[in-house]
Amino acid sequence: MNWRNLATKNMLRNLRRYLGYLLAATLAVMIFAMFTNFVDNPAVRDAPITATASQMLVVFRVLVALFAIFFVFYFHAALIRVRNKEFGLLLTLGVTPRQIGRLIFYESLLIGLLALLMGIGLGIVCAYFFQLAMLAILALPVTLPFAVPSTTFLTTGIFFGIVFLLEAYWISLQVTQRTPRVLLLGARTQQEPPETSWRLLLLGLLCIGAAYDMALQFSSWIAFNMFPIIGLTIIGTYLLFSQCSVMLLKRLRQPGIPGMRLLLLARLSHRMHDYARMLTVVTVLNAVVLTSMGTIYGGLQVFEAQQVHQVPFSLQLLSNAAHPTALTPAQVRQEIERQHFPLQAVANTSFVTGNVVQEQHTVPVSVMAFSNFVHLQEVERQAHPDFAENQNNTRVLTSDSEGYISTPDVTYSFSFQQSQLVVGKRTVSLQLAMSTTRVINTWYGISDNDLTTNVVVMTDALYTQLANSTPLAQHWLVSSYVLPNWQQSAPVVHALRQQLPGSQQTLLTDTVTNFNSGKQFLSVMLFAAFFMSCLFFLAAGSAIYFKLFTQQEEDRNQFQALERIGFQRREAARLLNHEFLLLFLLPISLAIVHSVVALLDLAKLMVYMSHSNLFPKLGVTMVIMQAFVPVSLLYLASFMAYFWIARVSYLRRMQLATA
Repeated sequence: MNWRNLATKNMLRNLRRYLGYLLAATLAVMIFAMFTNFVDNPAVRDAPITATASQMLVVFRVLVALFAIFFVFYFHAALIRVRNKEFGLLLTLGVTPRQIGRLIFYESLLIGLLALLMGIGLGIVCAYFFQLAMLAILALPVTLPFAVPSTTFLTTGIFFGIVFLLEAYWISLQVTQRTPRVLLLGARTQQEPPETSWRLLLLGLLCIGAAYDMALQFSSWIAFNMFPIIGLTIIGTYLLFSQCSVMLLKRLRQPGIPGMRLLLLARLSHRMHDYARMLTVVTVLNAVVLTSMGTIYGGLQVFEAQQVHQVPFSLQLLSNAAHPTALTPAQVRQEIERQHFPLQAVANTSFVTGNVVQEQHTVPVSVMAFSNFVHLQEVERQAHPDFAENQNNTRVLTSDSEGYISTPDVTYSFSFQQSQLVVGKRTVSLQLAMSTTRVINTWYGISDNDLTTNVVVMTDALYTQLANSTPLAQHWLVSSYVLPNWQQSAPVVHALRQQLPGSQQTLLTDTVTNFNSGKQFLSVMLFAAFFMSCLFFLAAGSAIYFKLFTQQEEDRNQFQALERIGFQRREAARLLNHEFLLLFLLPISLAIVHSVVALLDLAKLMVYMSHSNLFPKLGVTMVIMQAFVPVSLLYLASFMAYFWIARVSYLRRMQLATA
C-alpha cells in the first residue's frame, strides 16, 4: 500500500470528524464562486449598476477570500490536534516524521480538492439563483442572461488551490516538529493550575476602557484611531477571558457549595486560560457580524428617513416667470392620473429670490408670503405627520418687521436678528426668528446663488409690495405633489423627465430617484453581508465546537473516573450542558457590548460628518439601535440553535445523549 492509498483510507476513516470542516470549506468556496460568477459576468459588467454597488461586490469577494484563508488554517489545525495521539503512536512504531508529514500533506490536499470541486459545482448551481436575487435587489430595468465565465473556474481554482496547498504544507510541518511525548500526552502535559495576575487584569480593563473612550469621545478621528481601537479591544478581550474570568471562577469556589457547582467551577477555572484565545476569536467574529449587519441595516433605515426629510414632496416642479419650464403643472398632474397613481395633495406656491444681509454675512433666500408658507407646511404635514420639526403651527406675524428664516440644510453660527432683506432694488429691515422647517425639496445640481432652500417668511402685505417691484426673472412658482405610494413612482418620474430638455432636468425634483439609487447600494451591501455573516457565524460556532472536540477524549476519561466513585451519567450531561451554555453565551454577550459601542461611534460619526442639522432631528442613534435590536436577537437565536446542535452532537459522542 503506497502513501496515497493510505492517505485516502485515512481520510475516509476520519471523514466523520472532518465532515463539519469539509462542509464549511465547501461553503466558503461556493460563496466565493457565486460572487465571482456574478461580478465577472459580461452582461452584469455592462448593466446599469451604480459603480459603488459594483465595487462593493468586489470588496465582499475579497473579504470572503480573506475569511477562507483564516478558516482553512485555523480550523484544520484544530482538527489535526484531535489526531495527535494517532500520530504519536505511529512515531513510536517506527514511522519517520517525514512520512507522517507526507501522510498529512496528502490527506489535506485530498480534503481541499474535494471541497474545491464540491464548492465550485454548488457555486455554479447557486449562482443562477444568486443572480436572480441580485437583479431583484438592484431593480434593473433589463433582464440579464445567465452565464458562467471562465474566471469562475480559474480564479476560484487558482486561489483556493494555492490556499489548500500552503495549508497542507503548513499543517504537515507543524506536526512533524512535535515529539512523540507531546503528541501522545497532548493537553495532559500542560495540566497546571492556571495563574493570574492583577497587573494583566488591570491592563485588560484599561485596554477595553481606552478603546471604548476613543470610540465614543473621538469619533471624528476614526481614520486615525480605528486600528488602535480594534487592537486594544482584541487585547483587552483576551486578557478579560484569560485573567478576569479565571479570577472570578476562583472566587466563586467557596467552601460549602454543592458538588456539581464546585466541579463545574473547577473545570472552567482550570480550562478558561486555555479557552481564552478561542473565546477571543469567537467574540471578535461575533462582533464583526453584529456590527456590520447593524451598520448596514441601520444605515438603510437612516438613509430612508434622511431621504424623506431632504425631499419630503414626492414631486416638485420649479417654473420661472421669465423663462417658463417646458413642463407645466397641469401636465404633471395629467401624467400622474394617466398612470393611475393616487394624488394625496397638491400645492402651487409662488416666491421670489433675494438675499439676507447680516453684518458681513450674505445668505441667499427664497421669500414667501406667510399664508403660502403655512399652506405648504400643512400639505407637507399631511404627507409626513411624523416630522418632529413640523408639528407646531407657525406663529402668526403681527408686524411687517417680523419674519422667519428657515434653514433646513445649513446651521449658521450667527443670529439673523436685525437683518436686511434685499429683494430686487428694495431693502427692508426684518427681525428673523430661525427655524428648520423644510417646505422645498433639496435641489441637486442647482447652485445656492440661483435657488436655495433657505426660506424667508413675511407678512402677506409686505410680500405683495416686494413682489410687485421685483423683476420677473426673480419670480418662481413651485408646484408640490404628494403621492402616498411614492416608492413606486419611478415610472411617473421617468415619463416626466423625458418631457424636459437637459438644461431643465434639475427643475424637477422627486423622492424616488435618489432613494432608489442609495437603496440599491445599501441593499447590495446587506445582501452580500448576509453571506459573509453566515460564514462568520459558522466560524464562530465551529471555533467553540472544534475546541471542545479536541478535549473529547480527556472529558471521557474524566467522567469514567468520576463514574467509578458514584458520579451519574445524567449529572455528567447536566454538567456539560452548563459548560457549553456558558462558553457559547460569554463571547456573544461581550460581542453585543462591543457592537453597541461601535454603533454608537458610527452614529456620532454620521452626525459629525453631516453638514446640516438633519441627523439630530432624525435621532440617528435611536434609528440605528432600533435596527440593531432585531439583528442581535436573530443572531442570538441562530447562535443558540448552533449551541443546541453542538450540544446534542457532543453528548452523543460522549454517549450521554440519553442520560
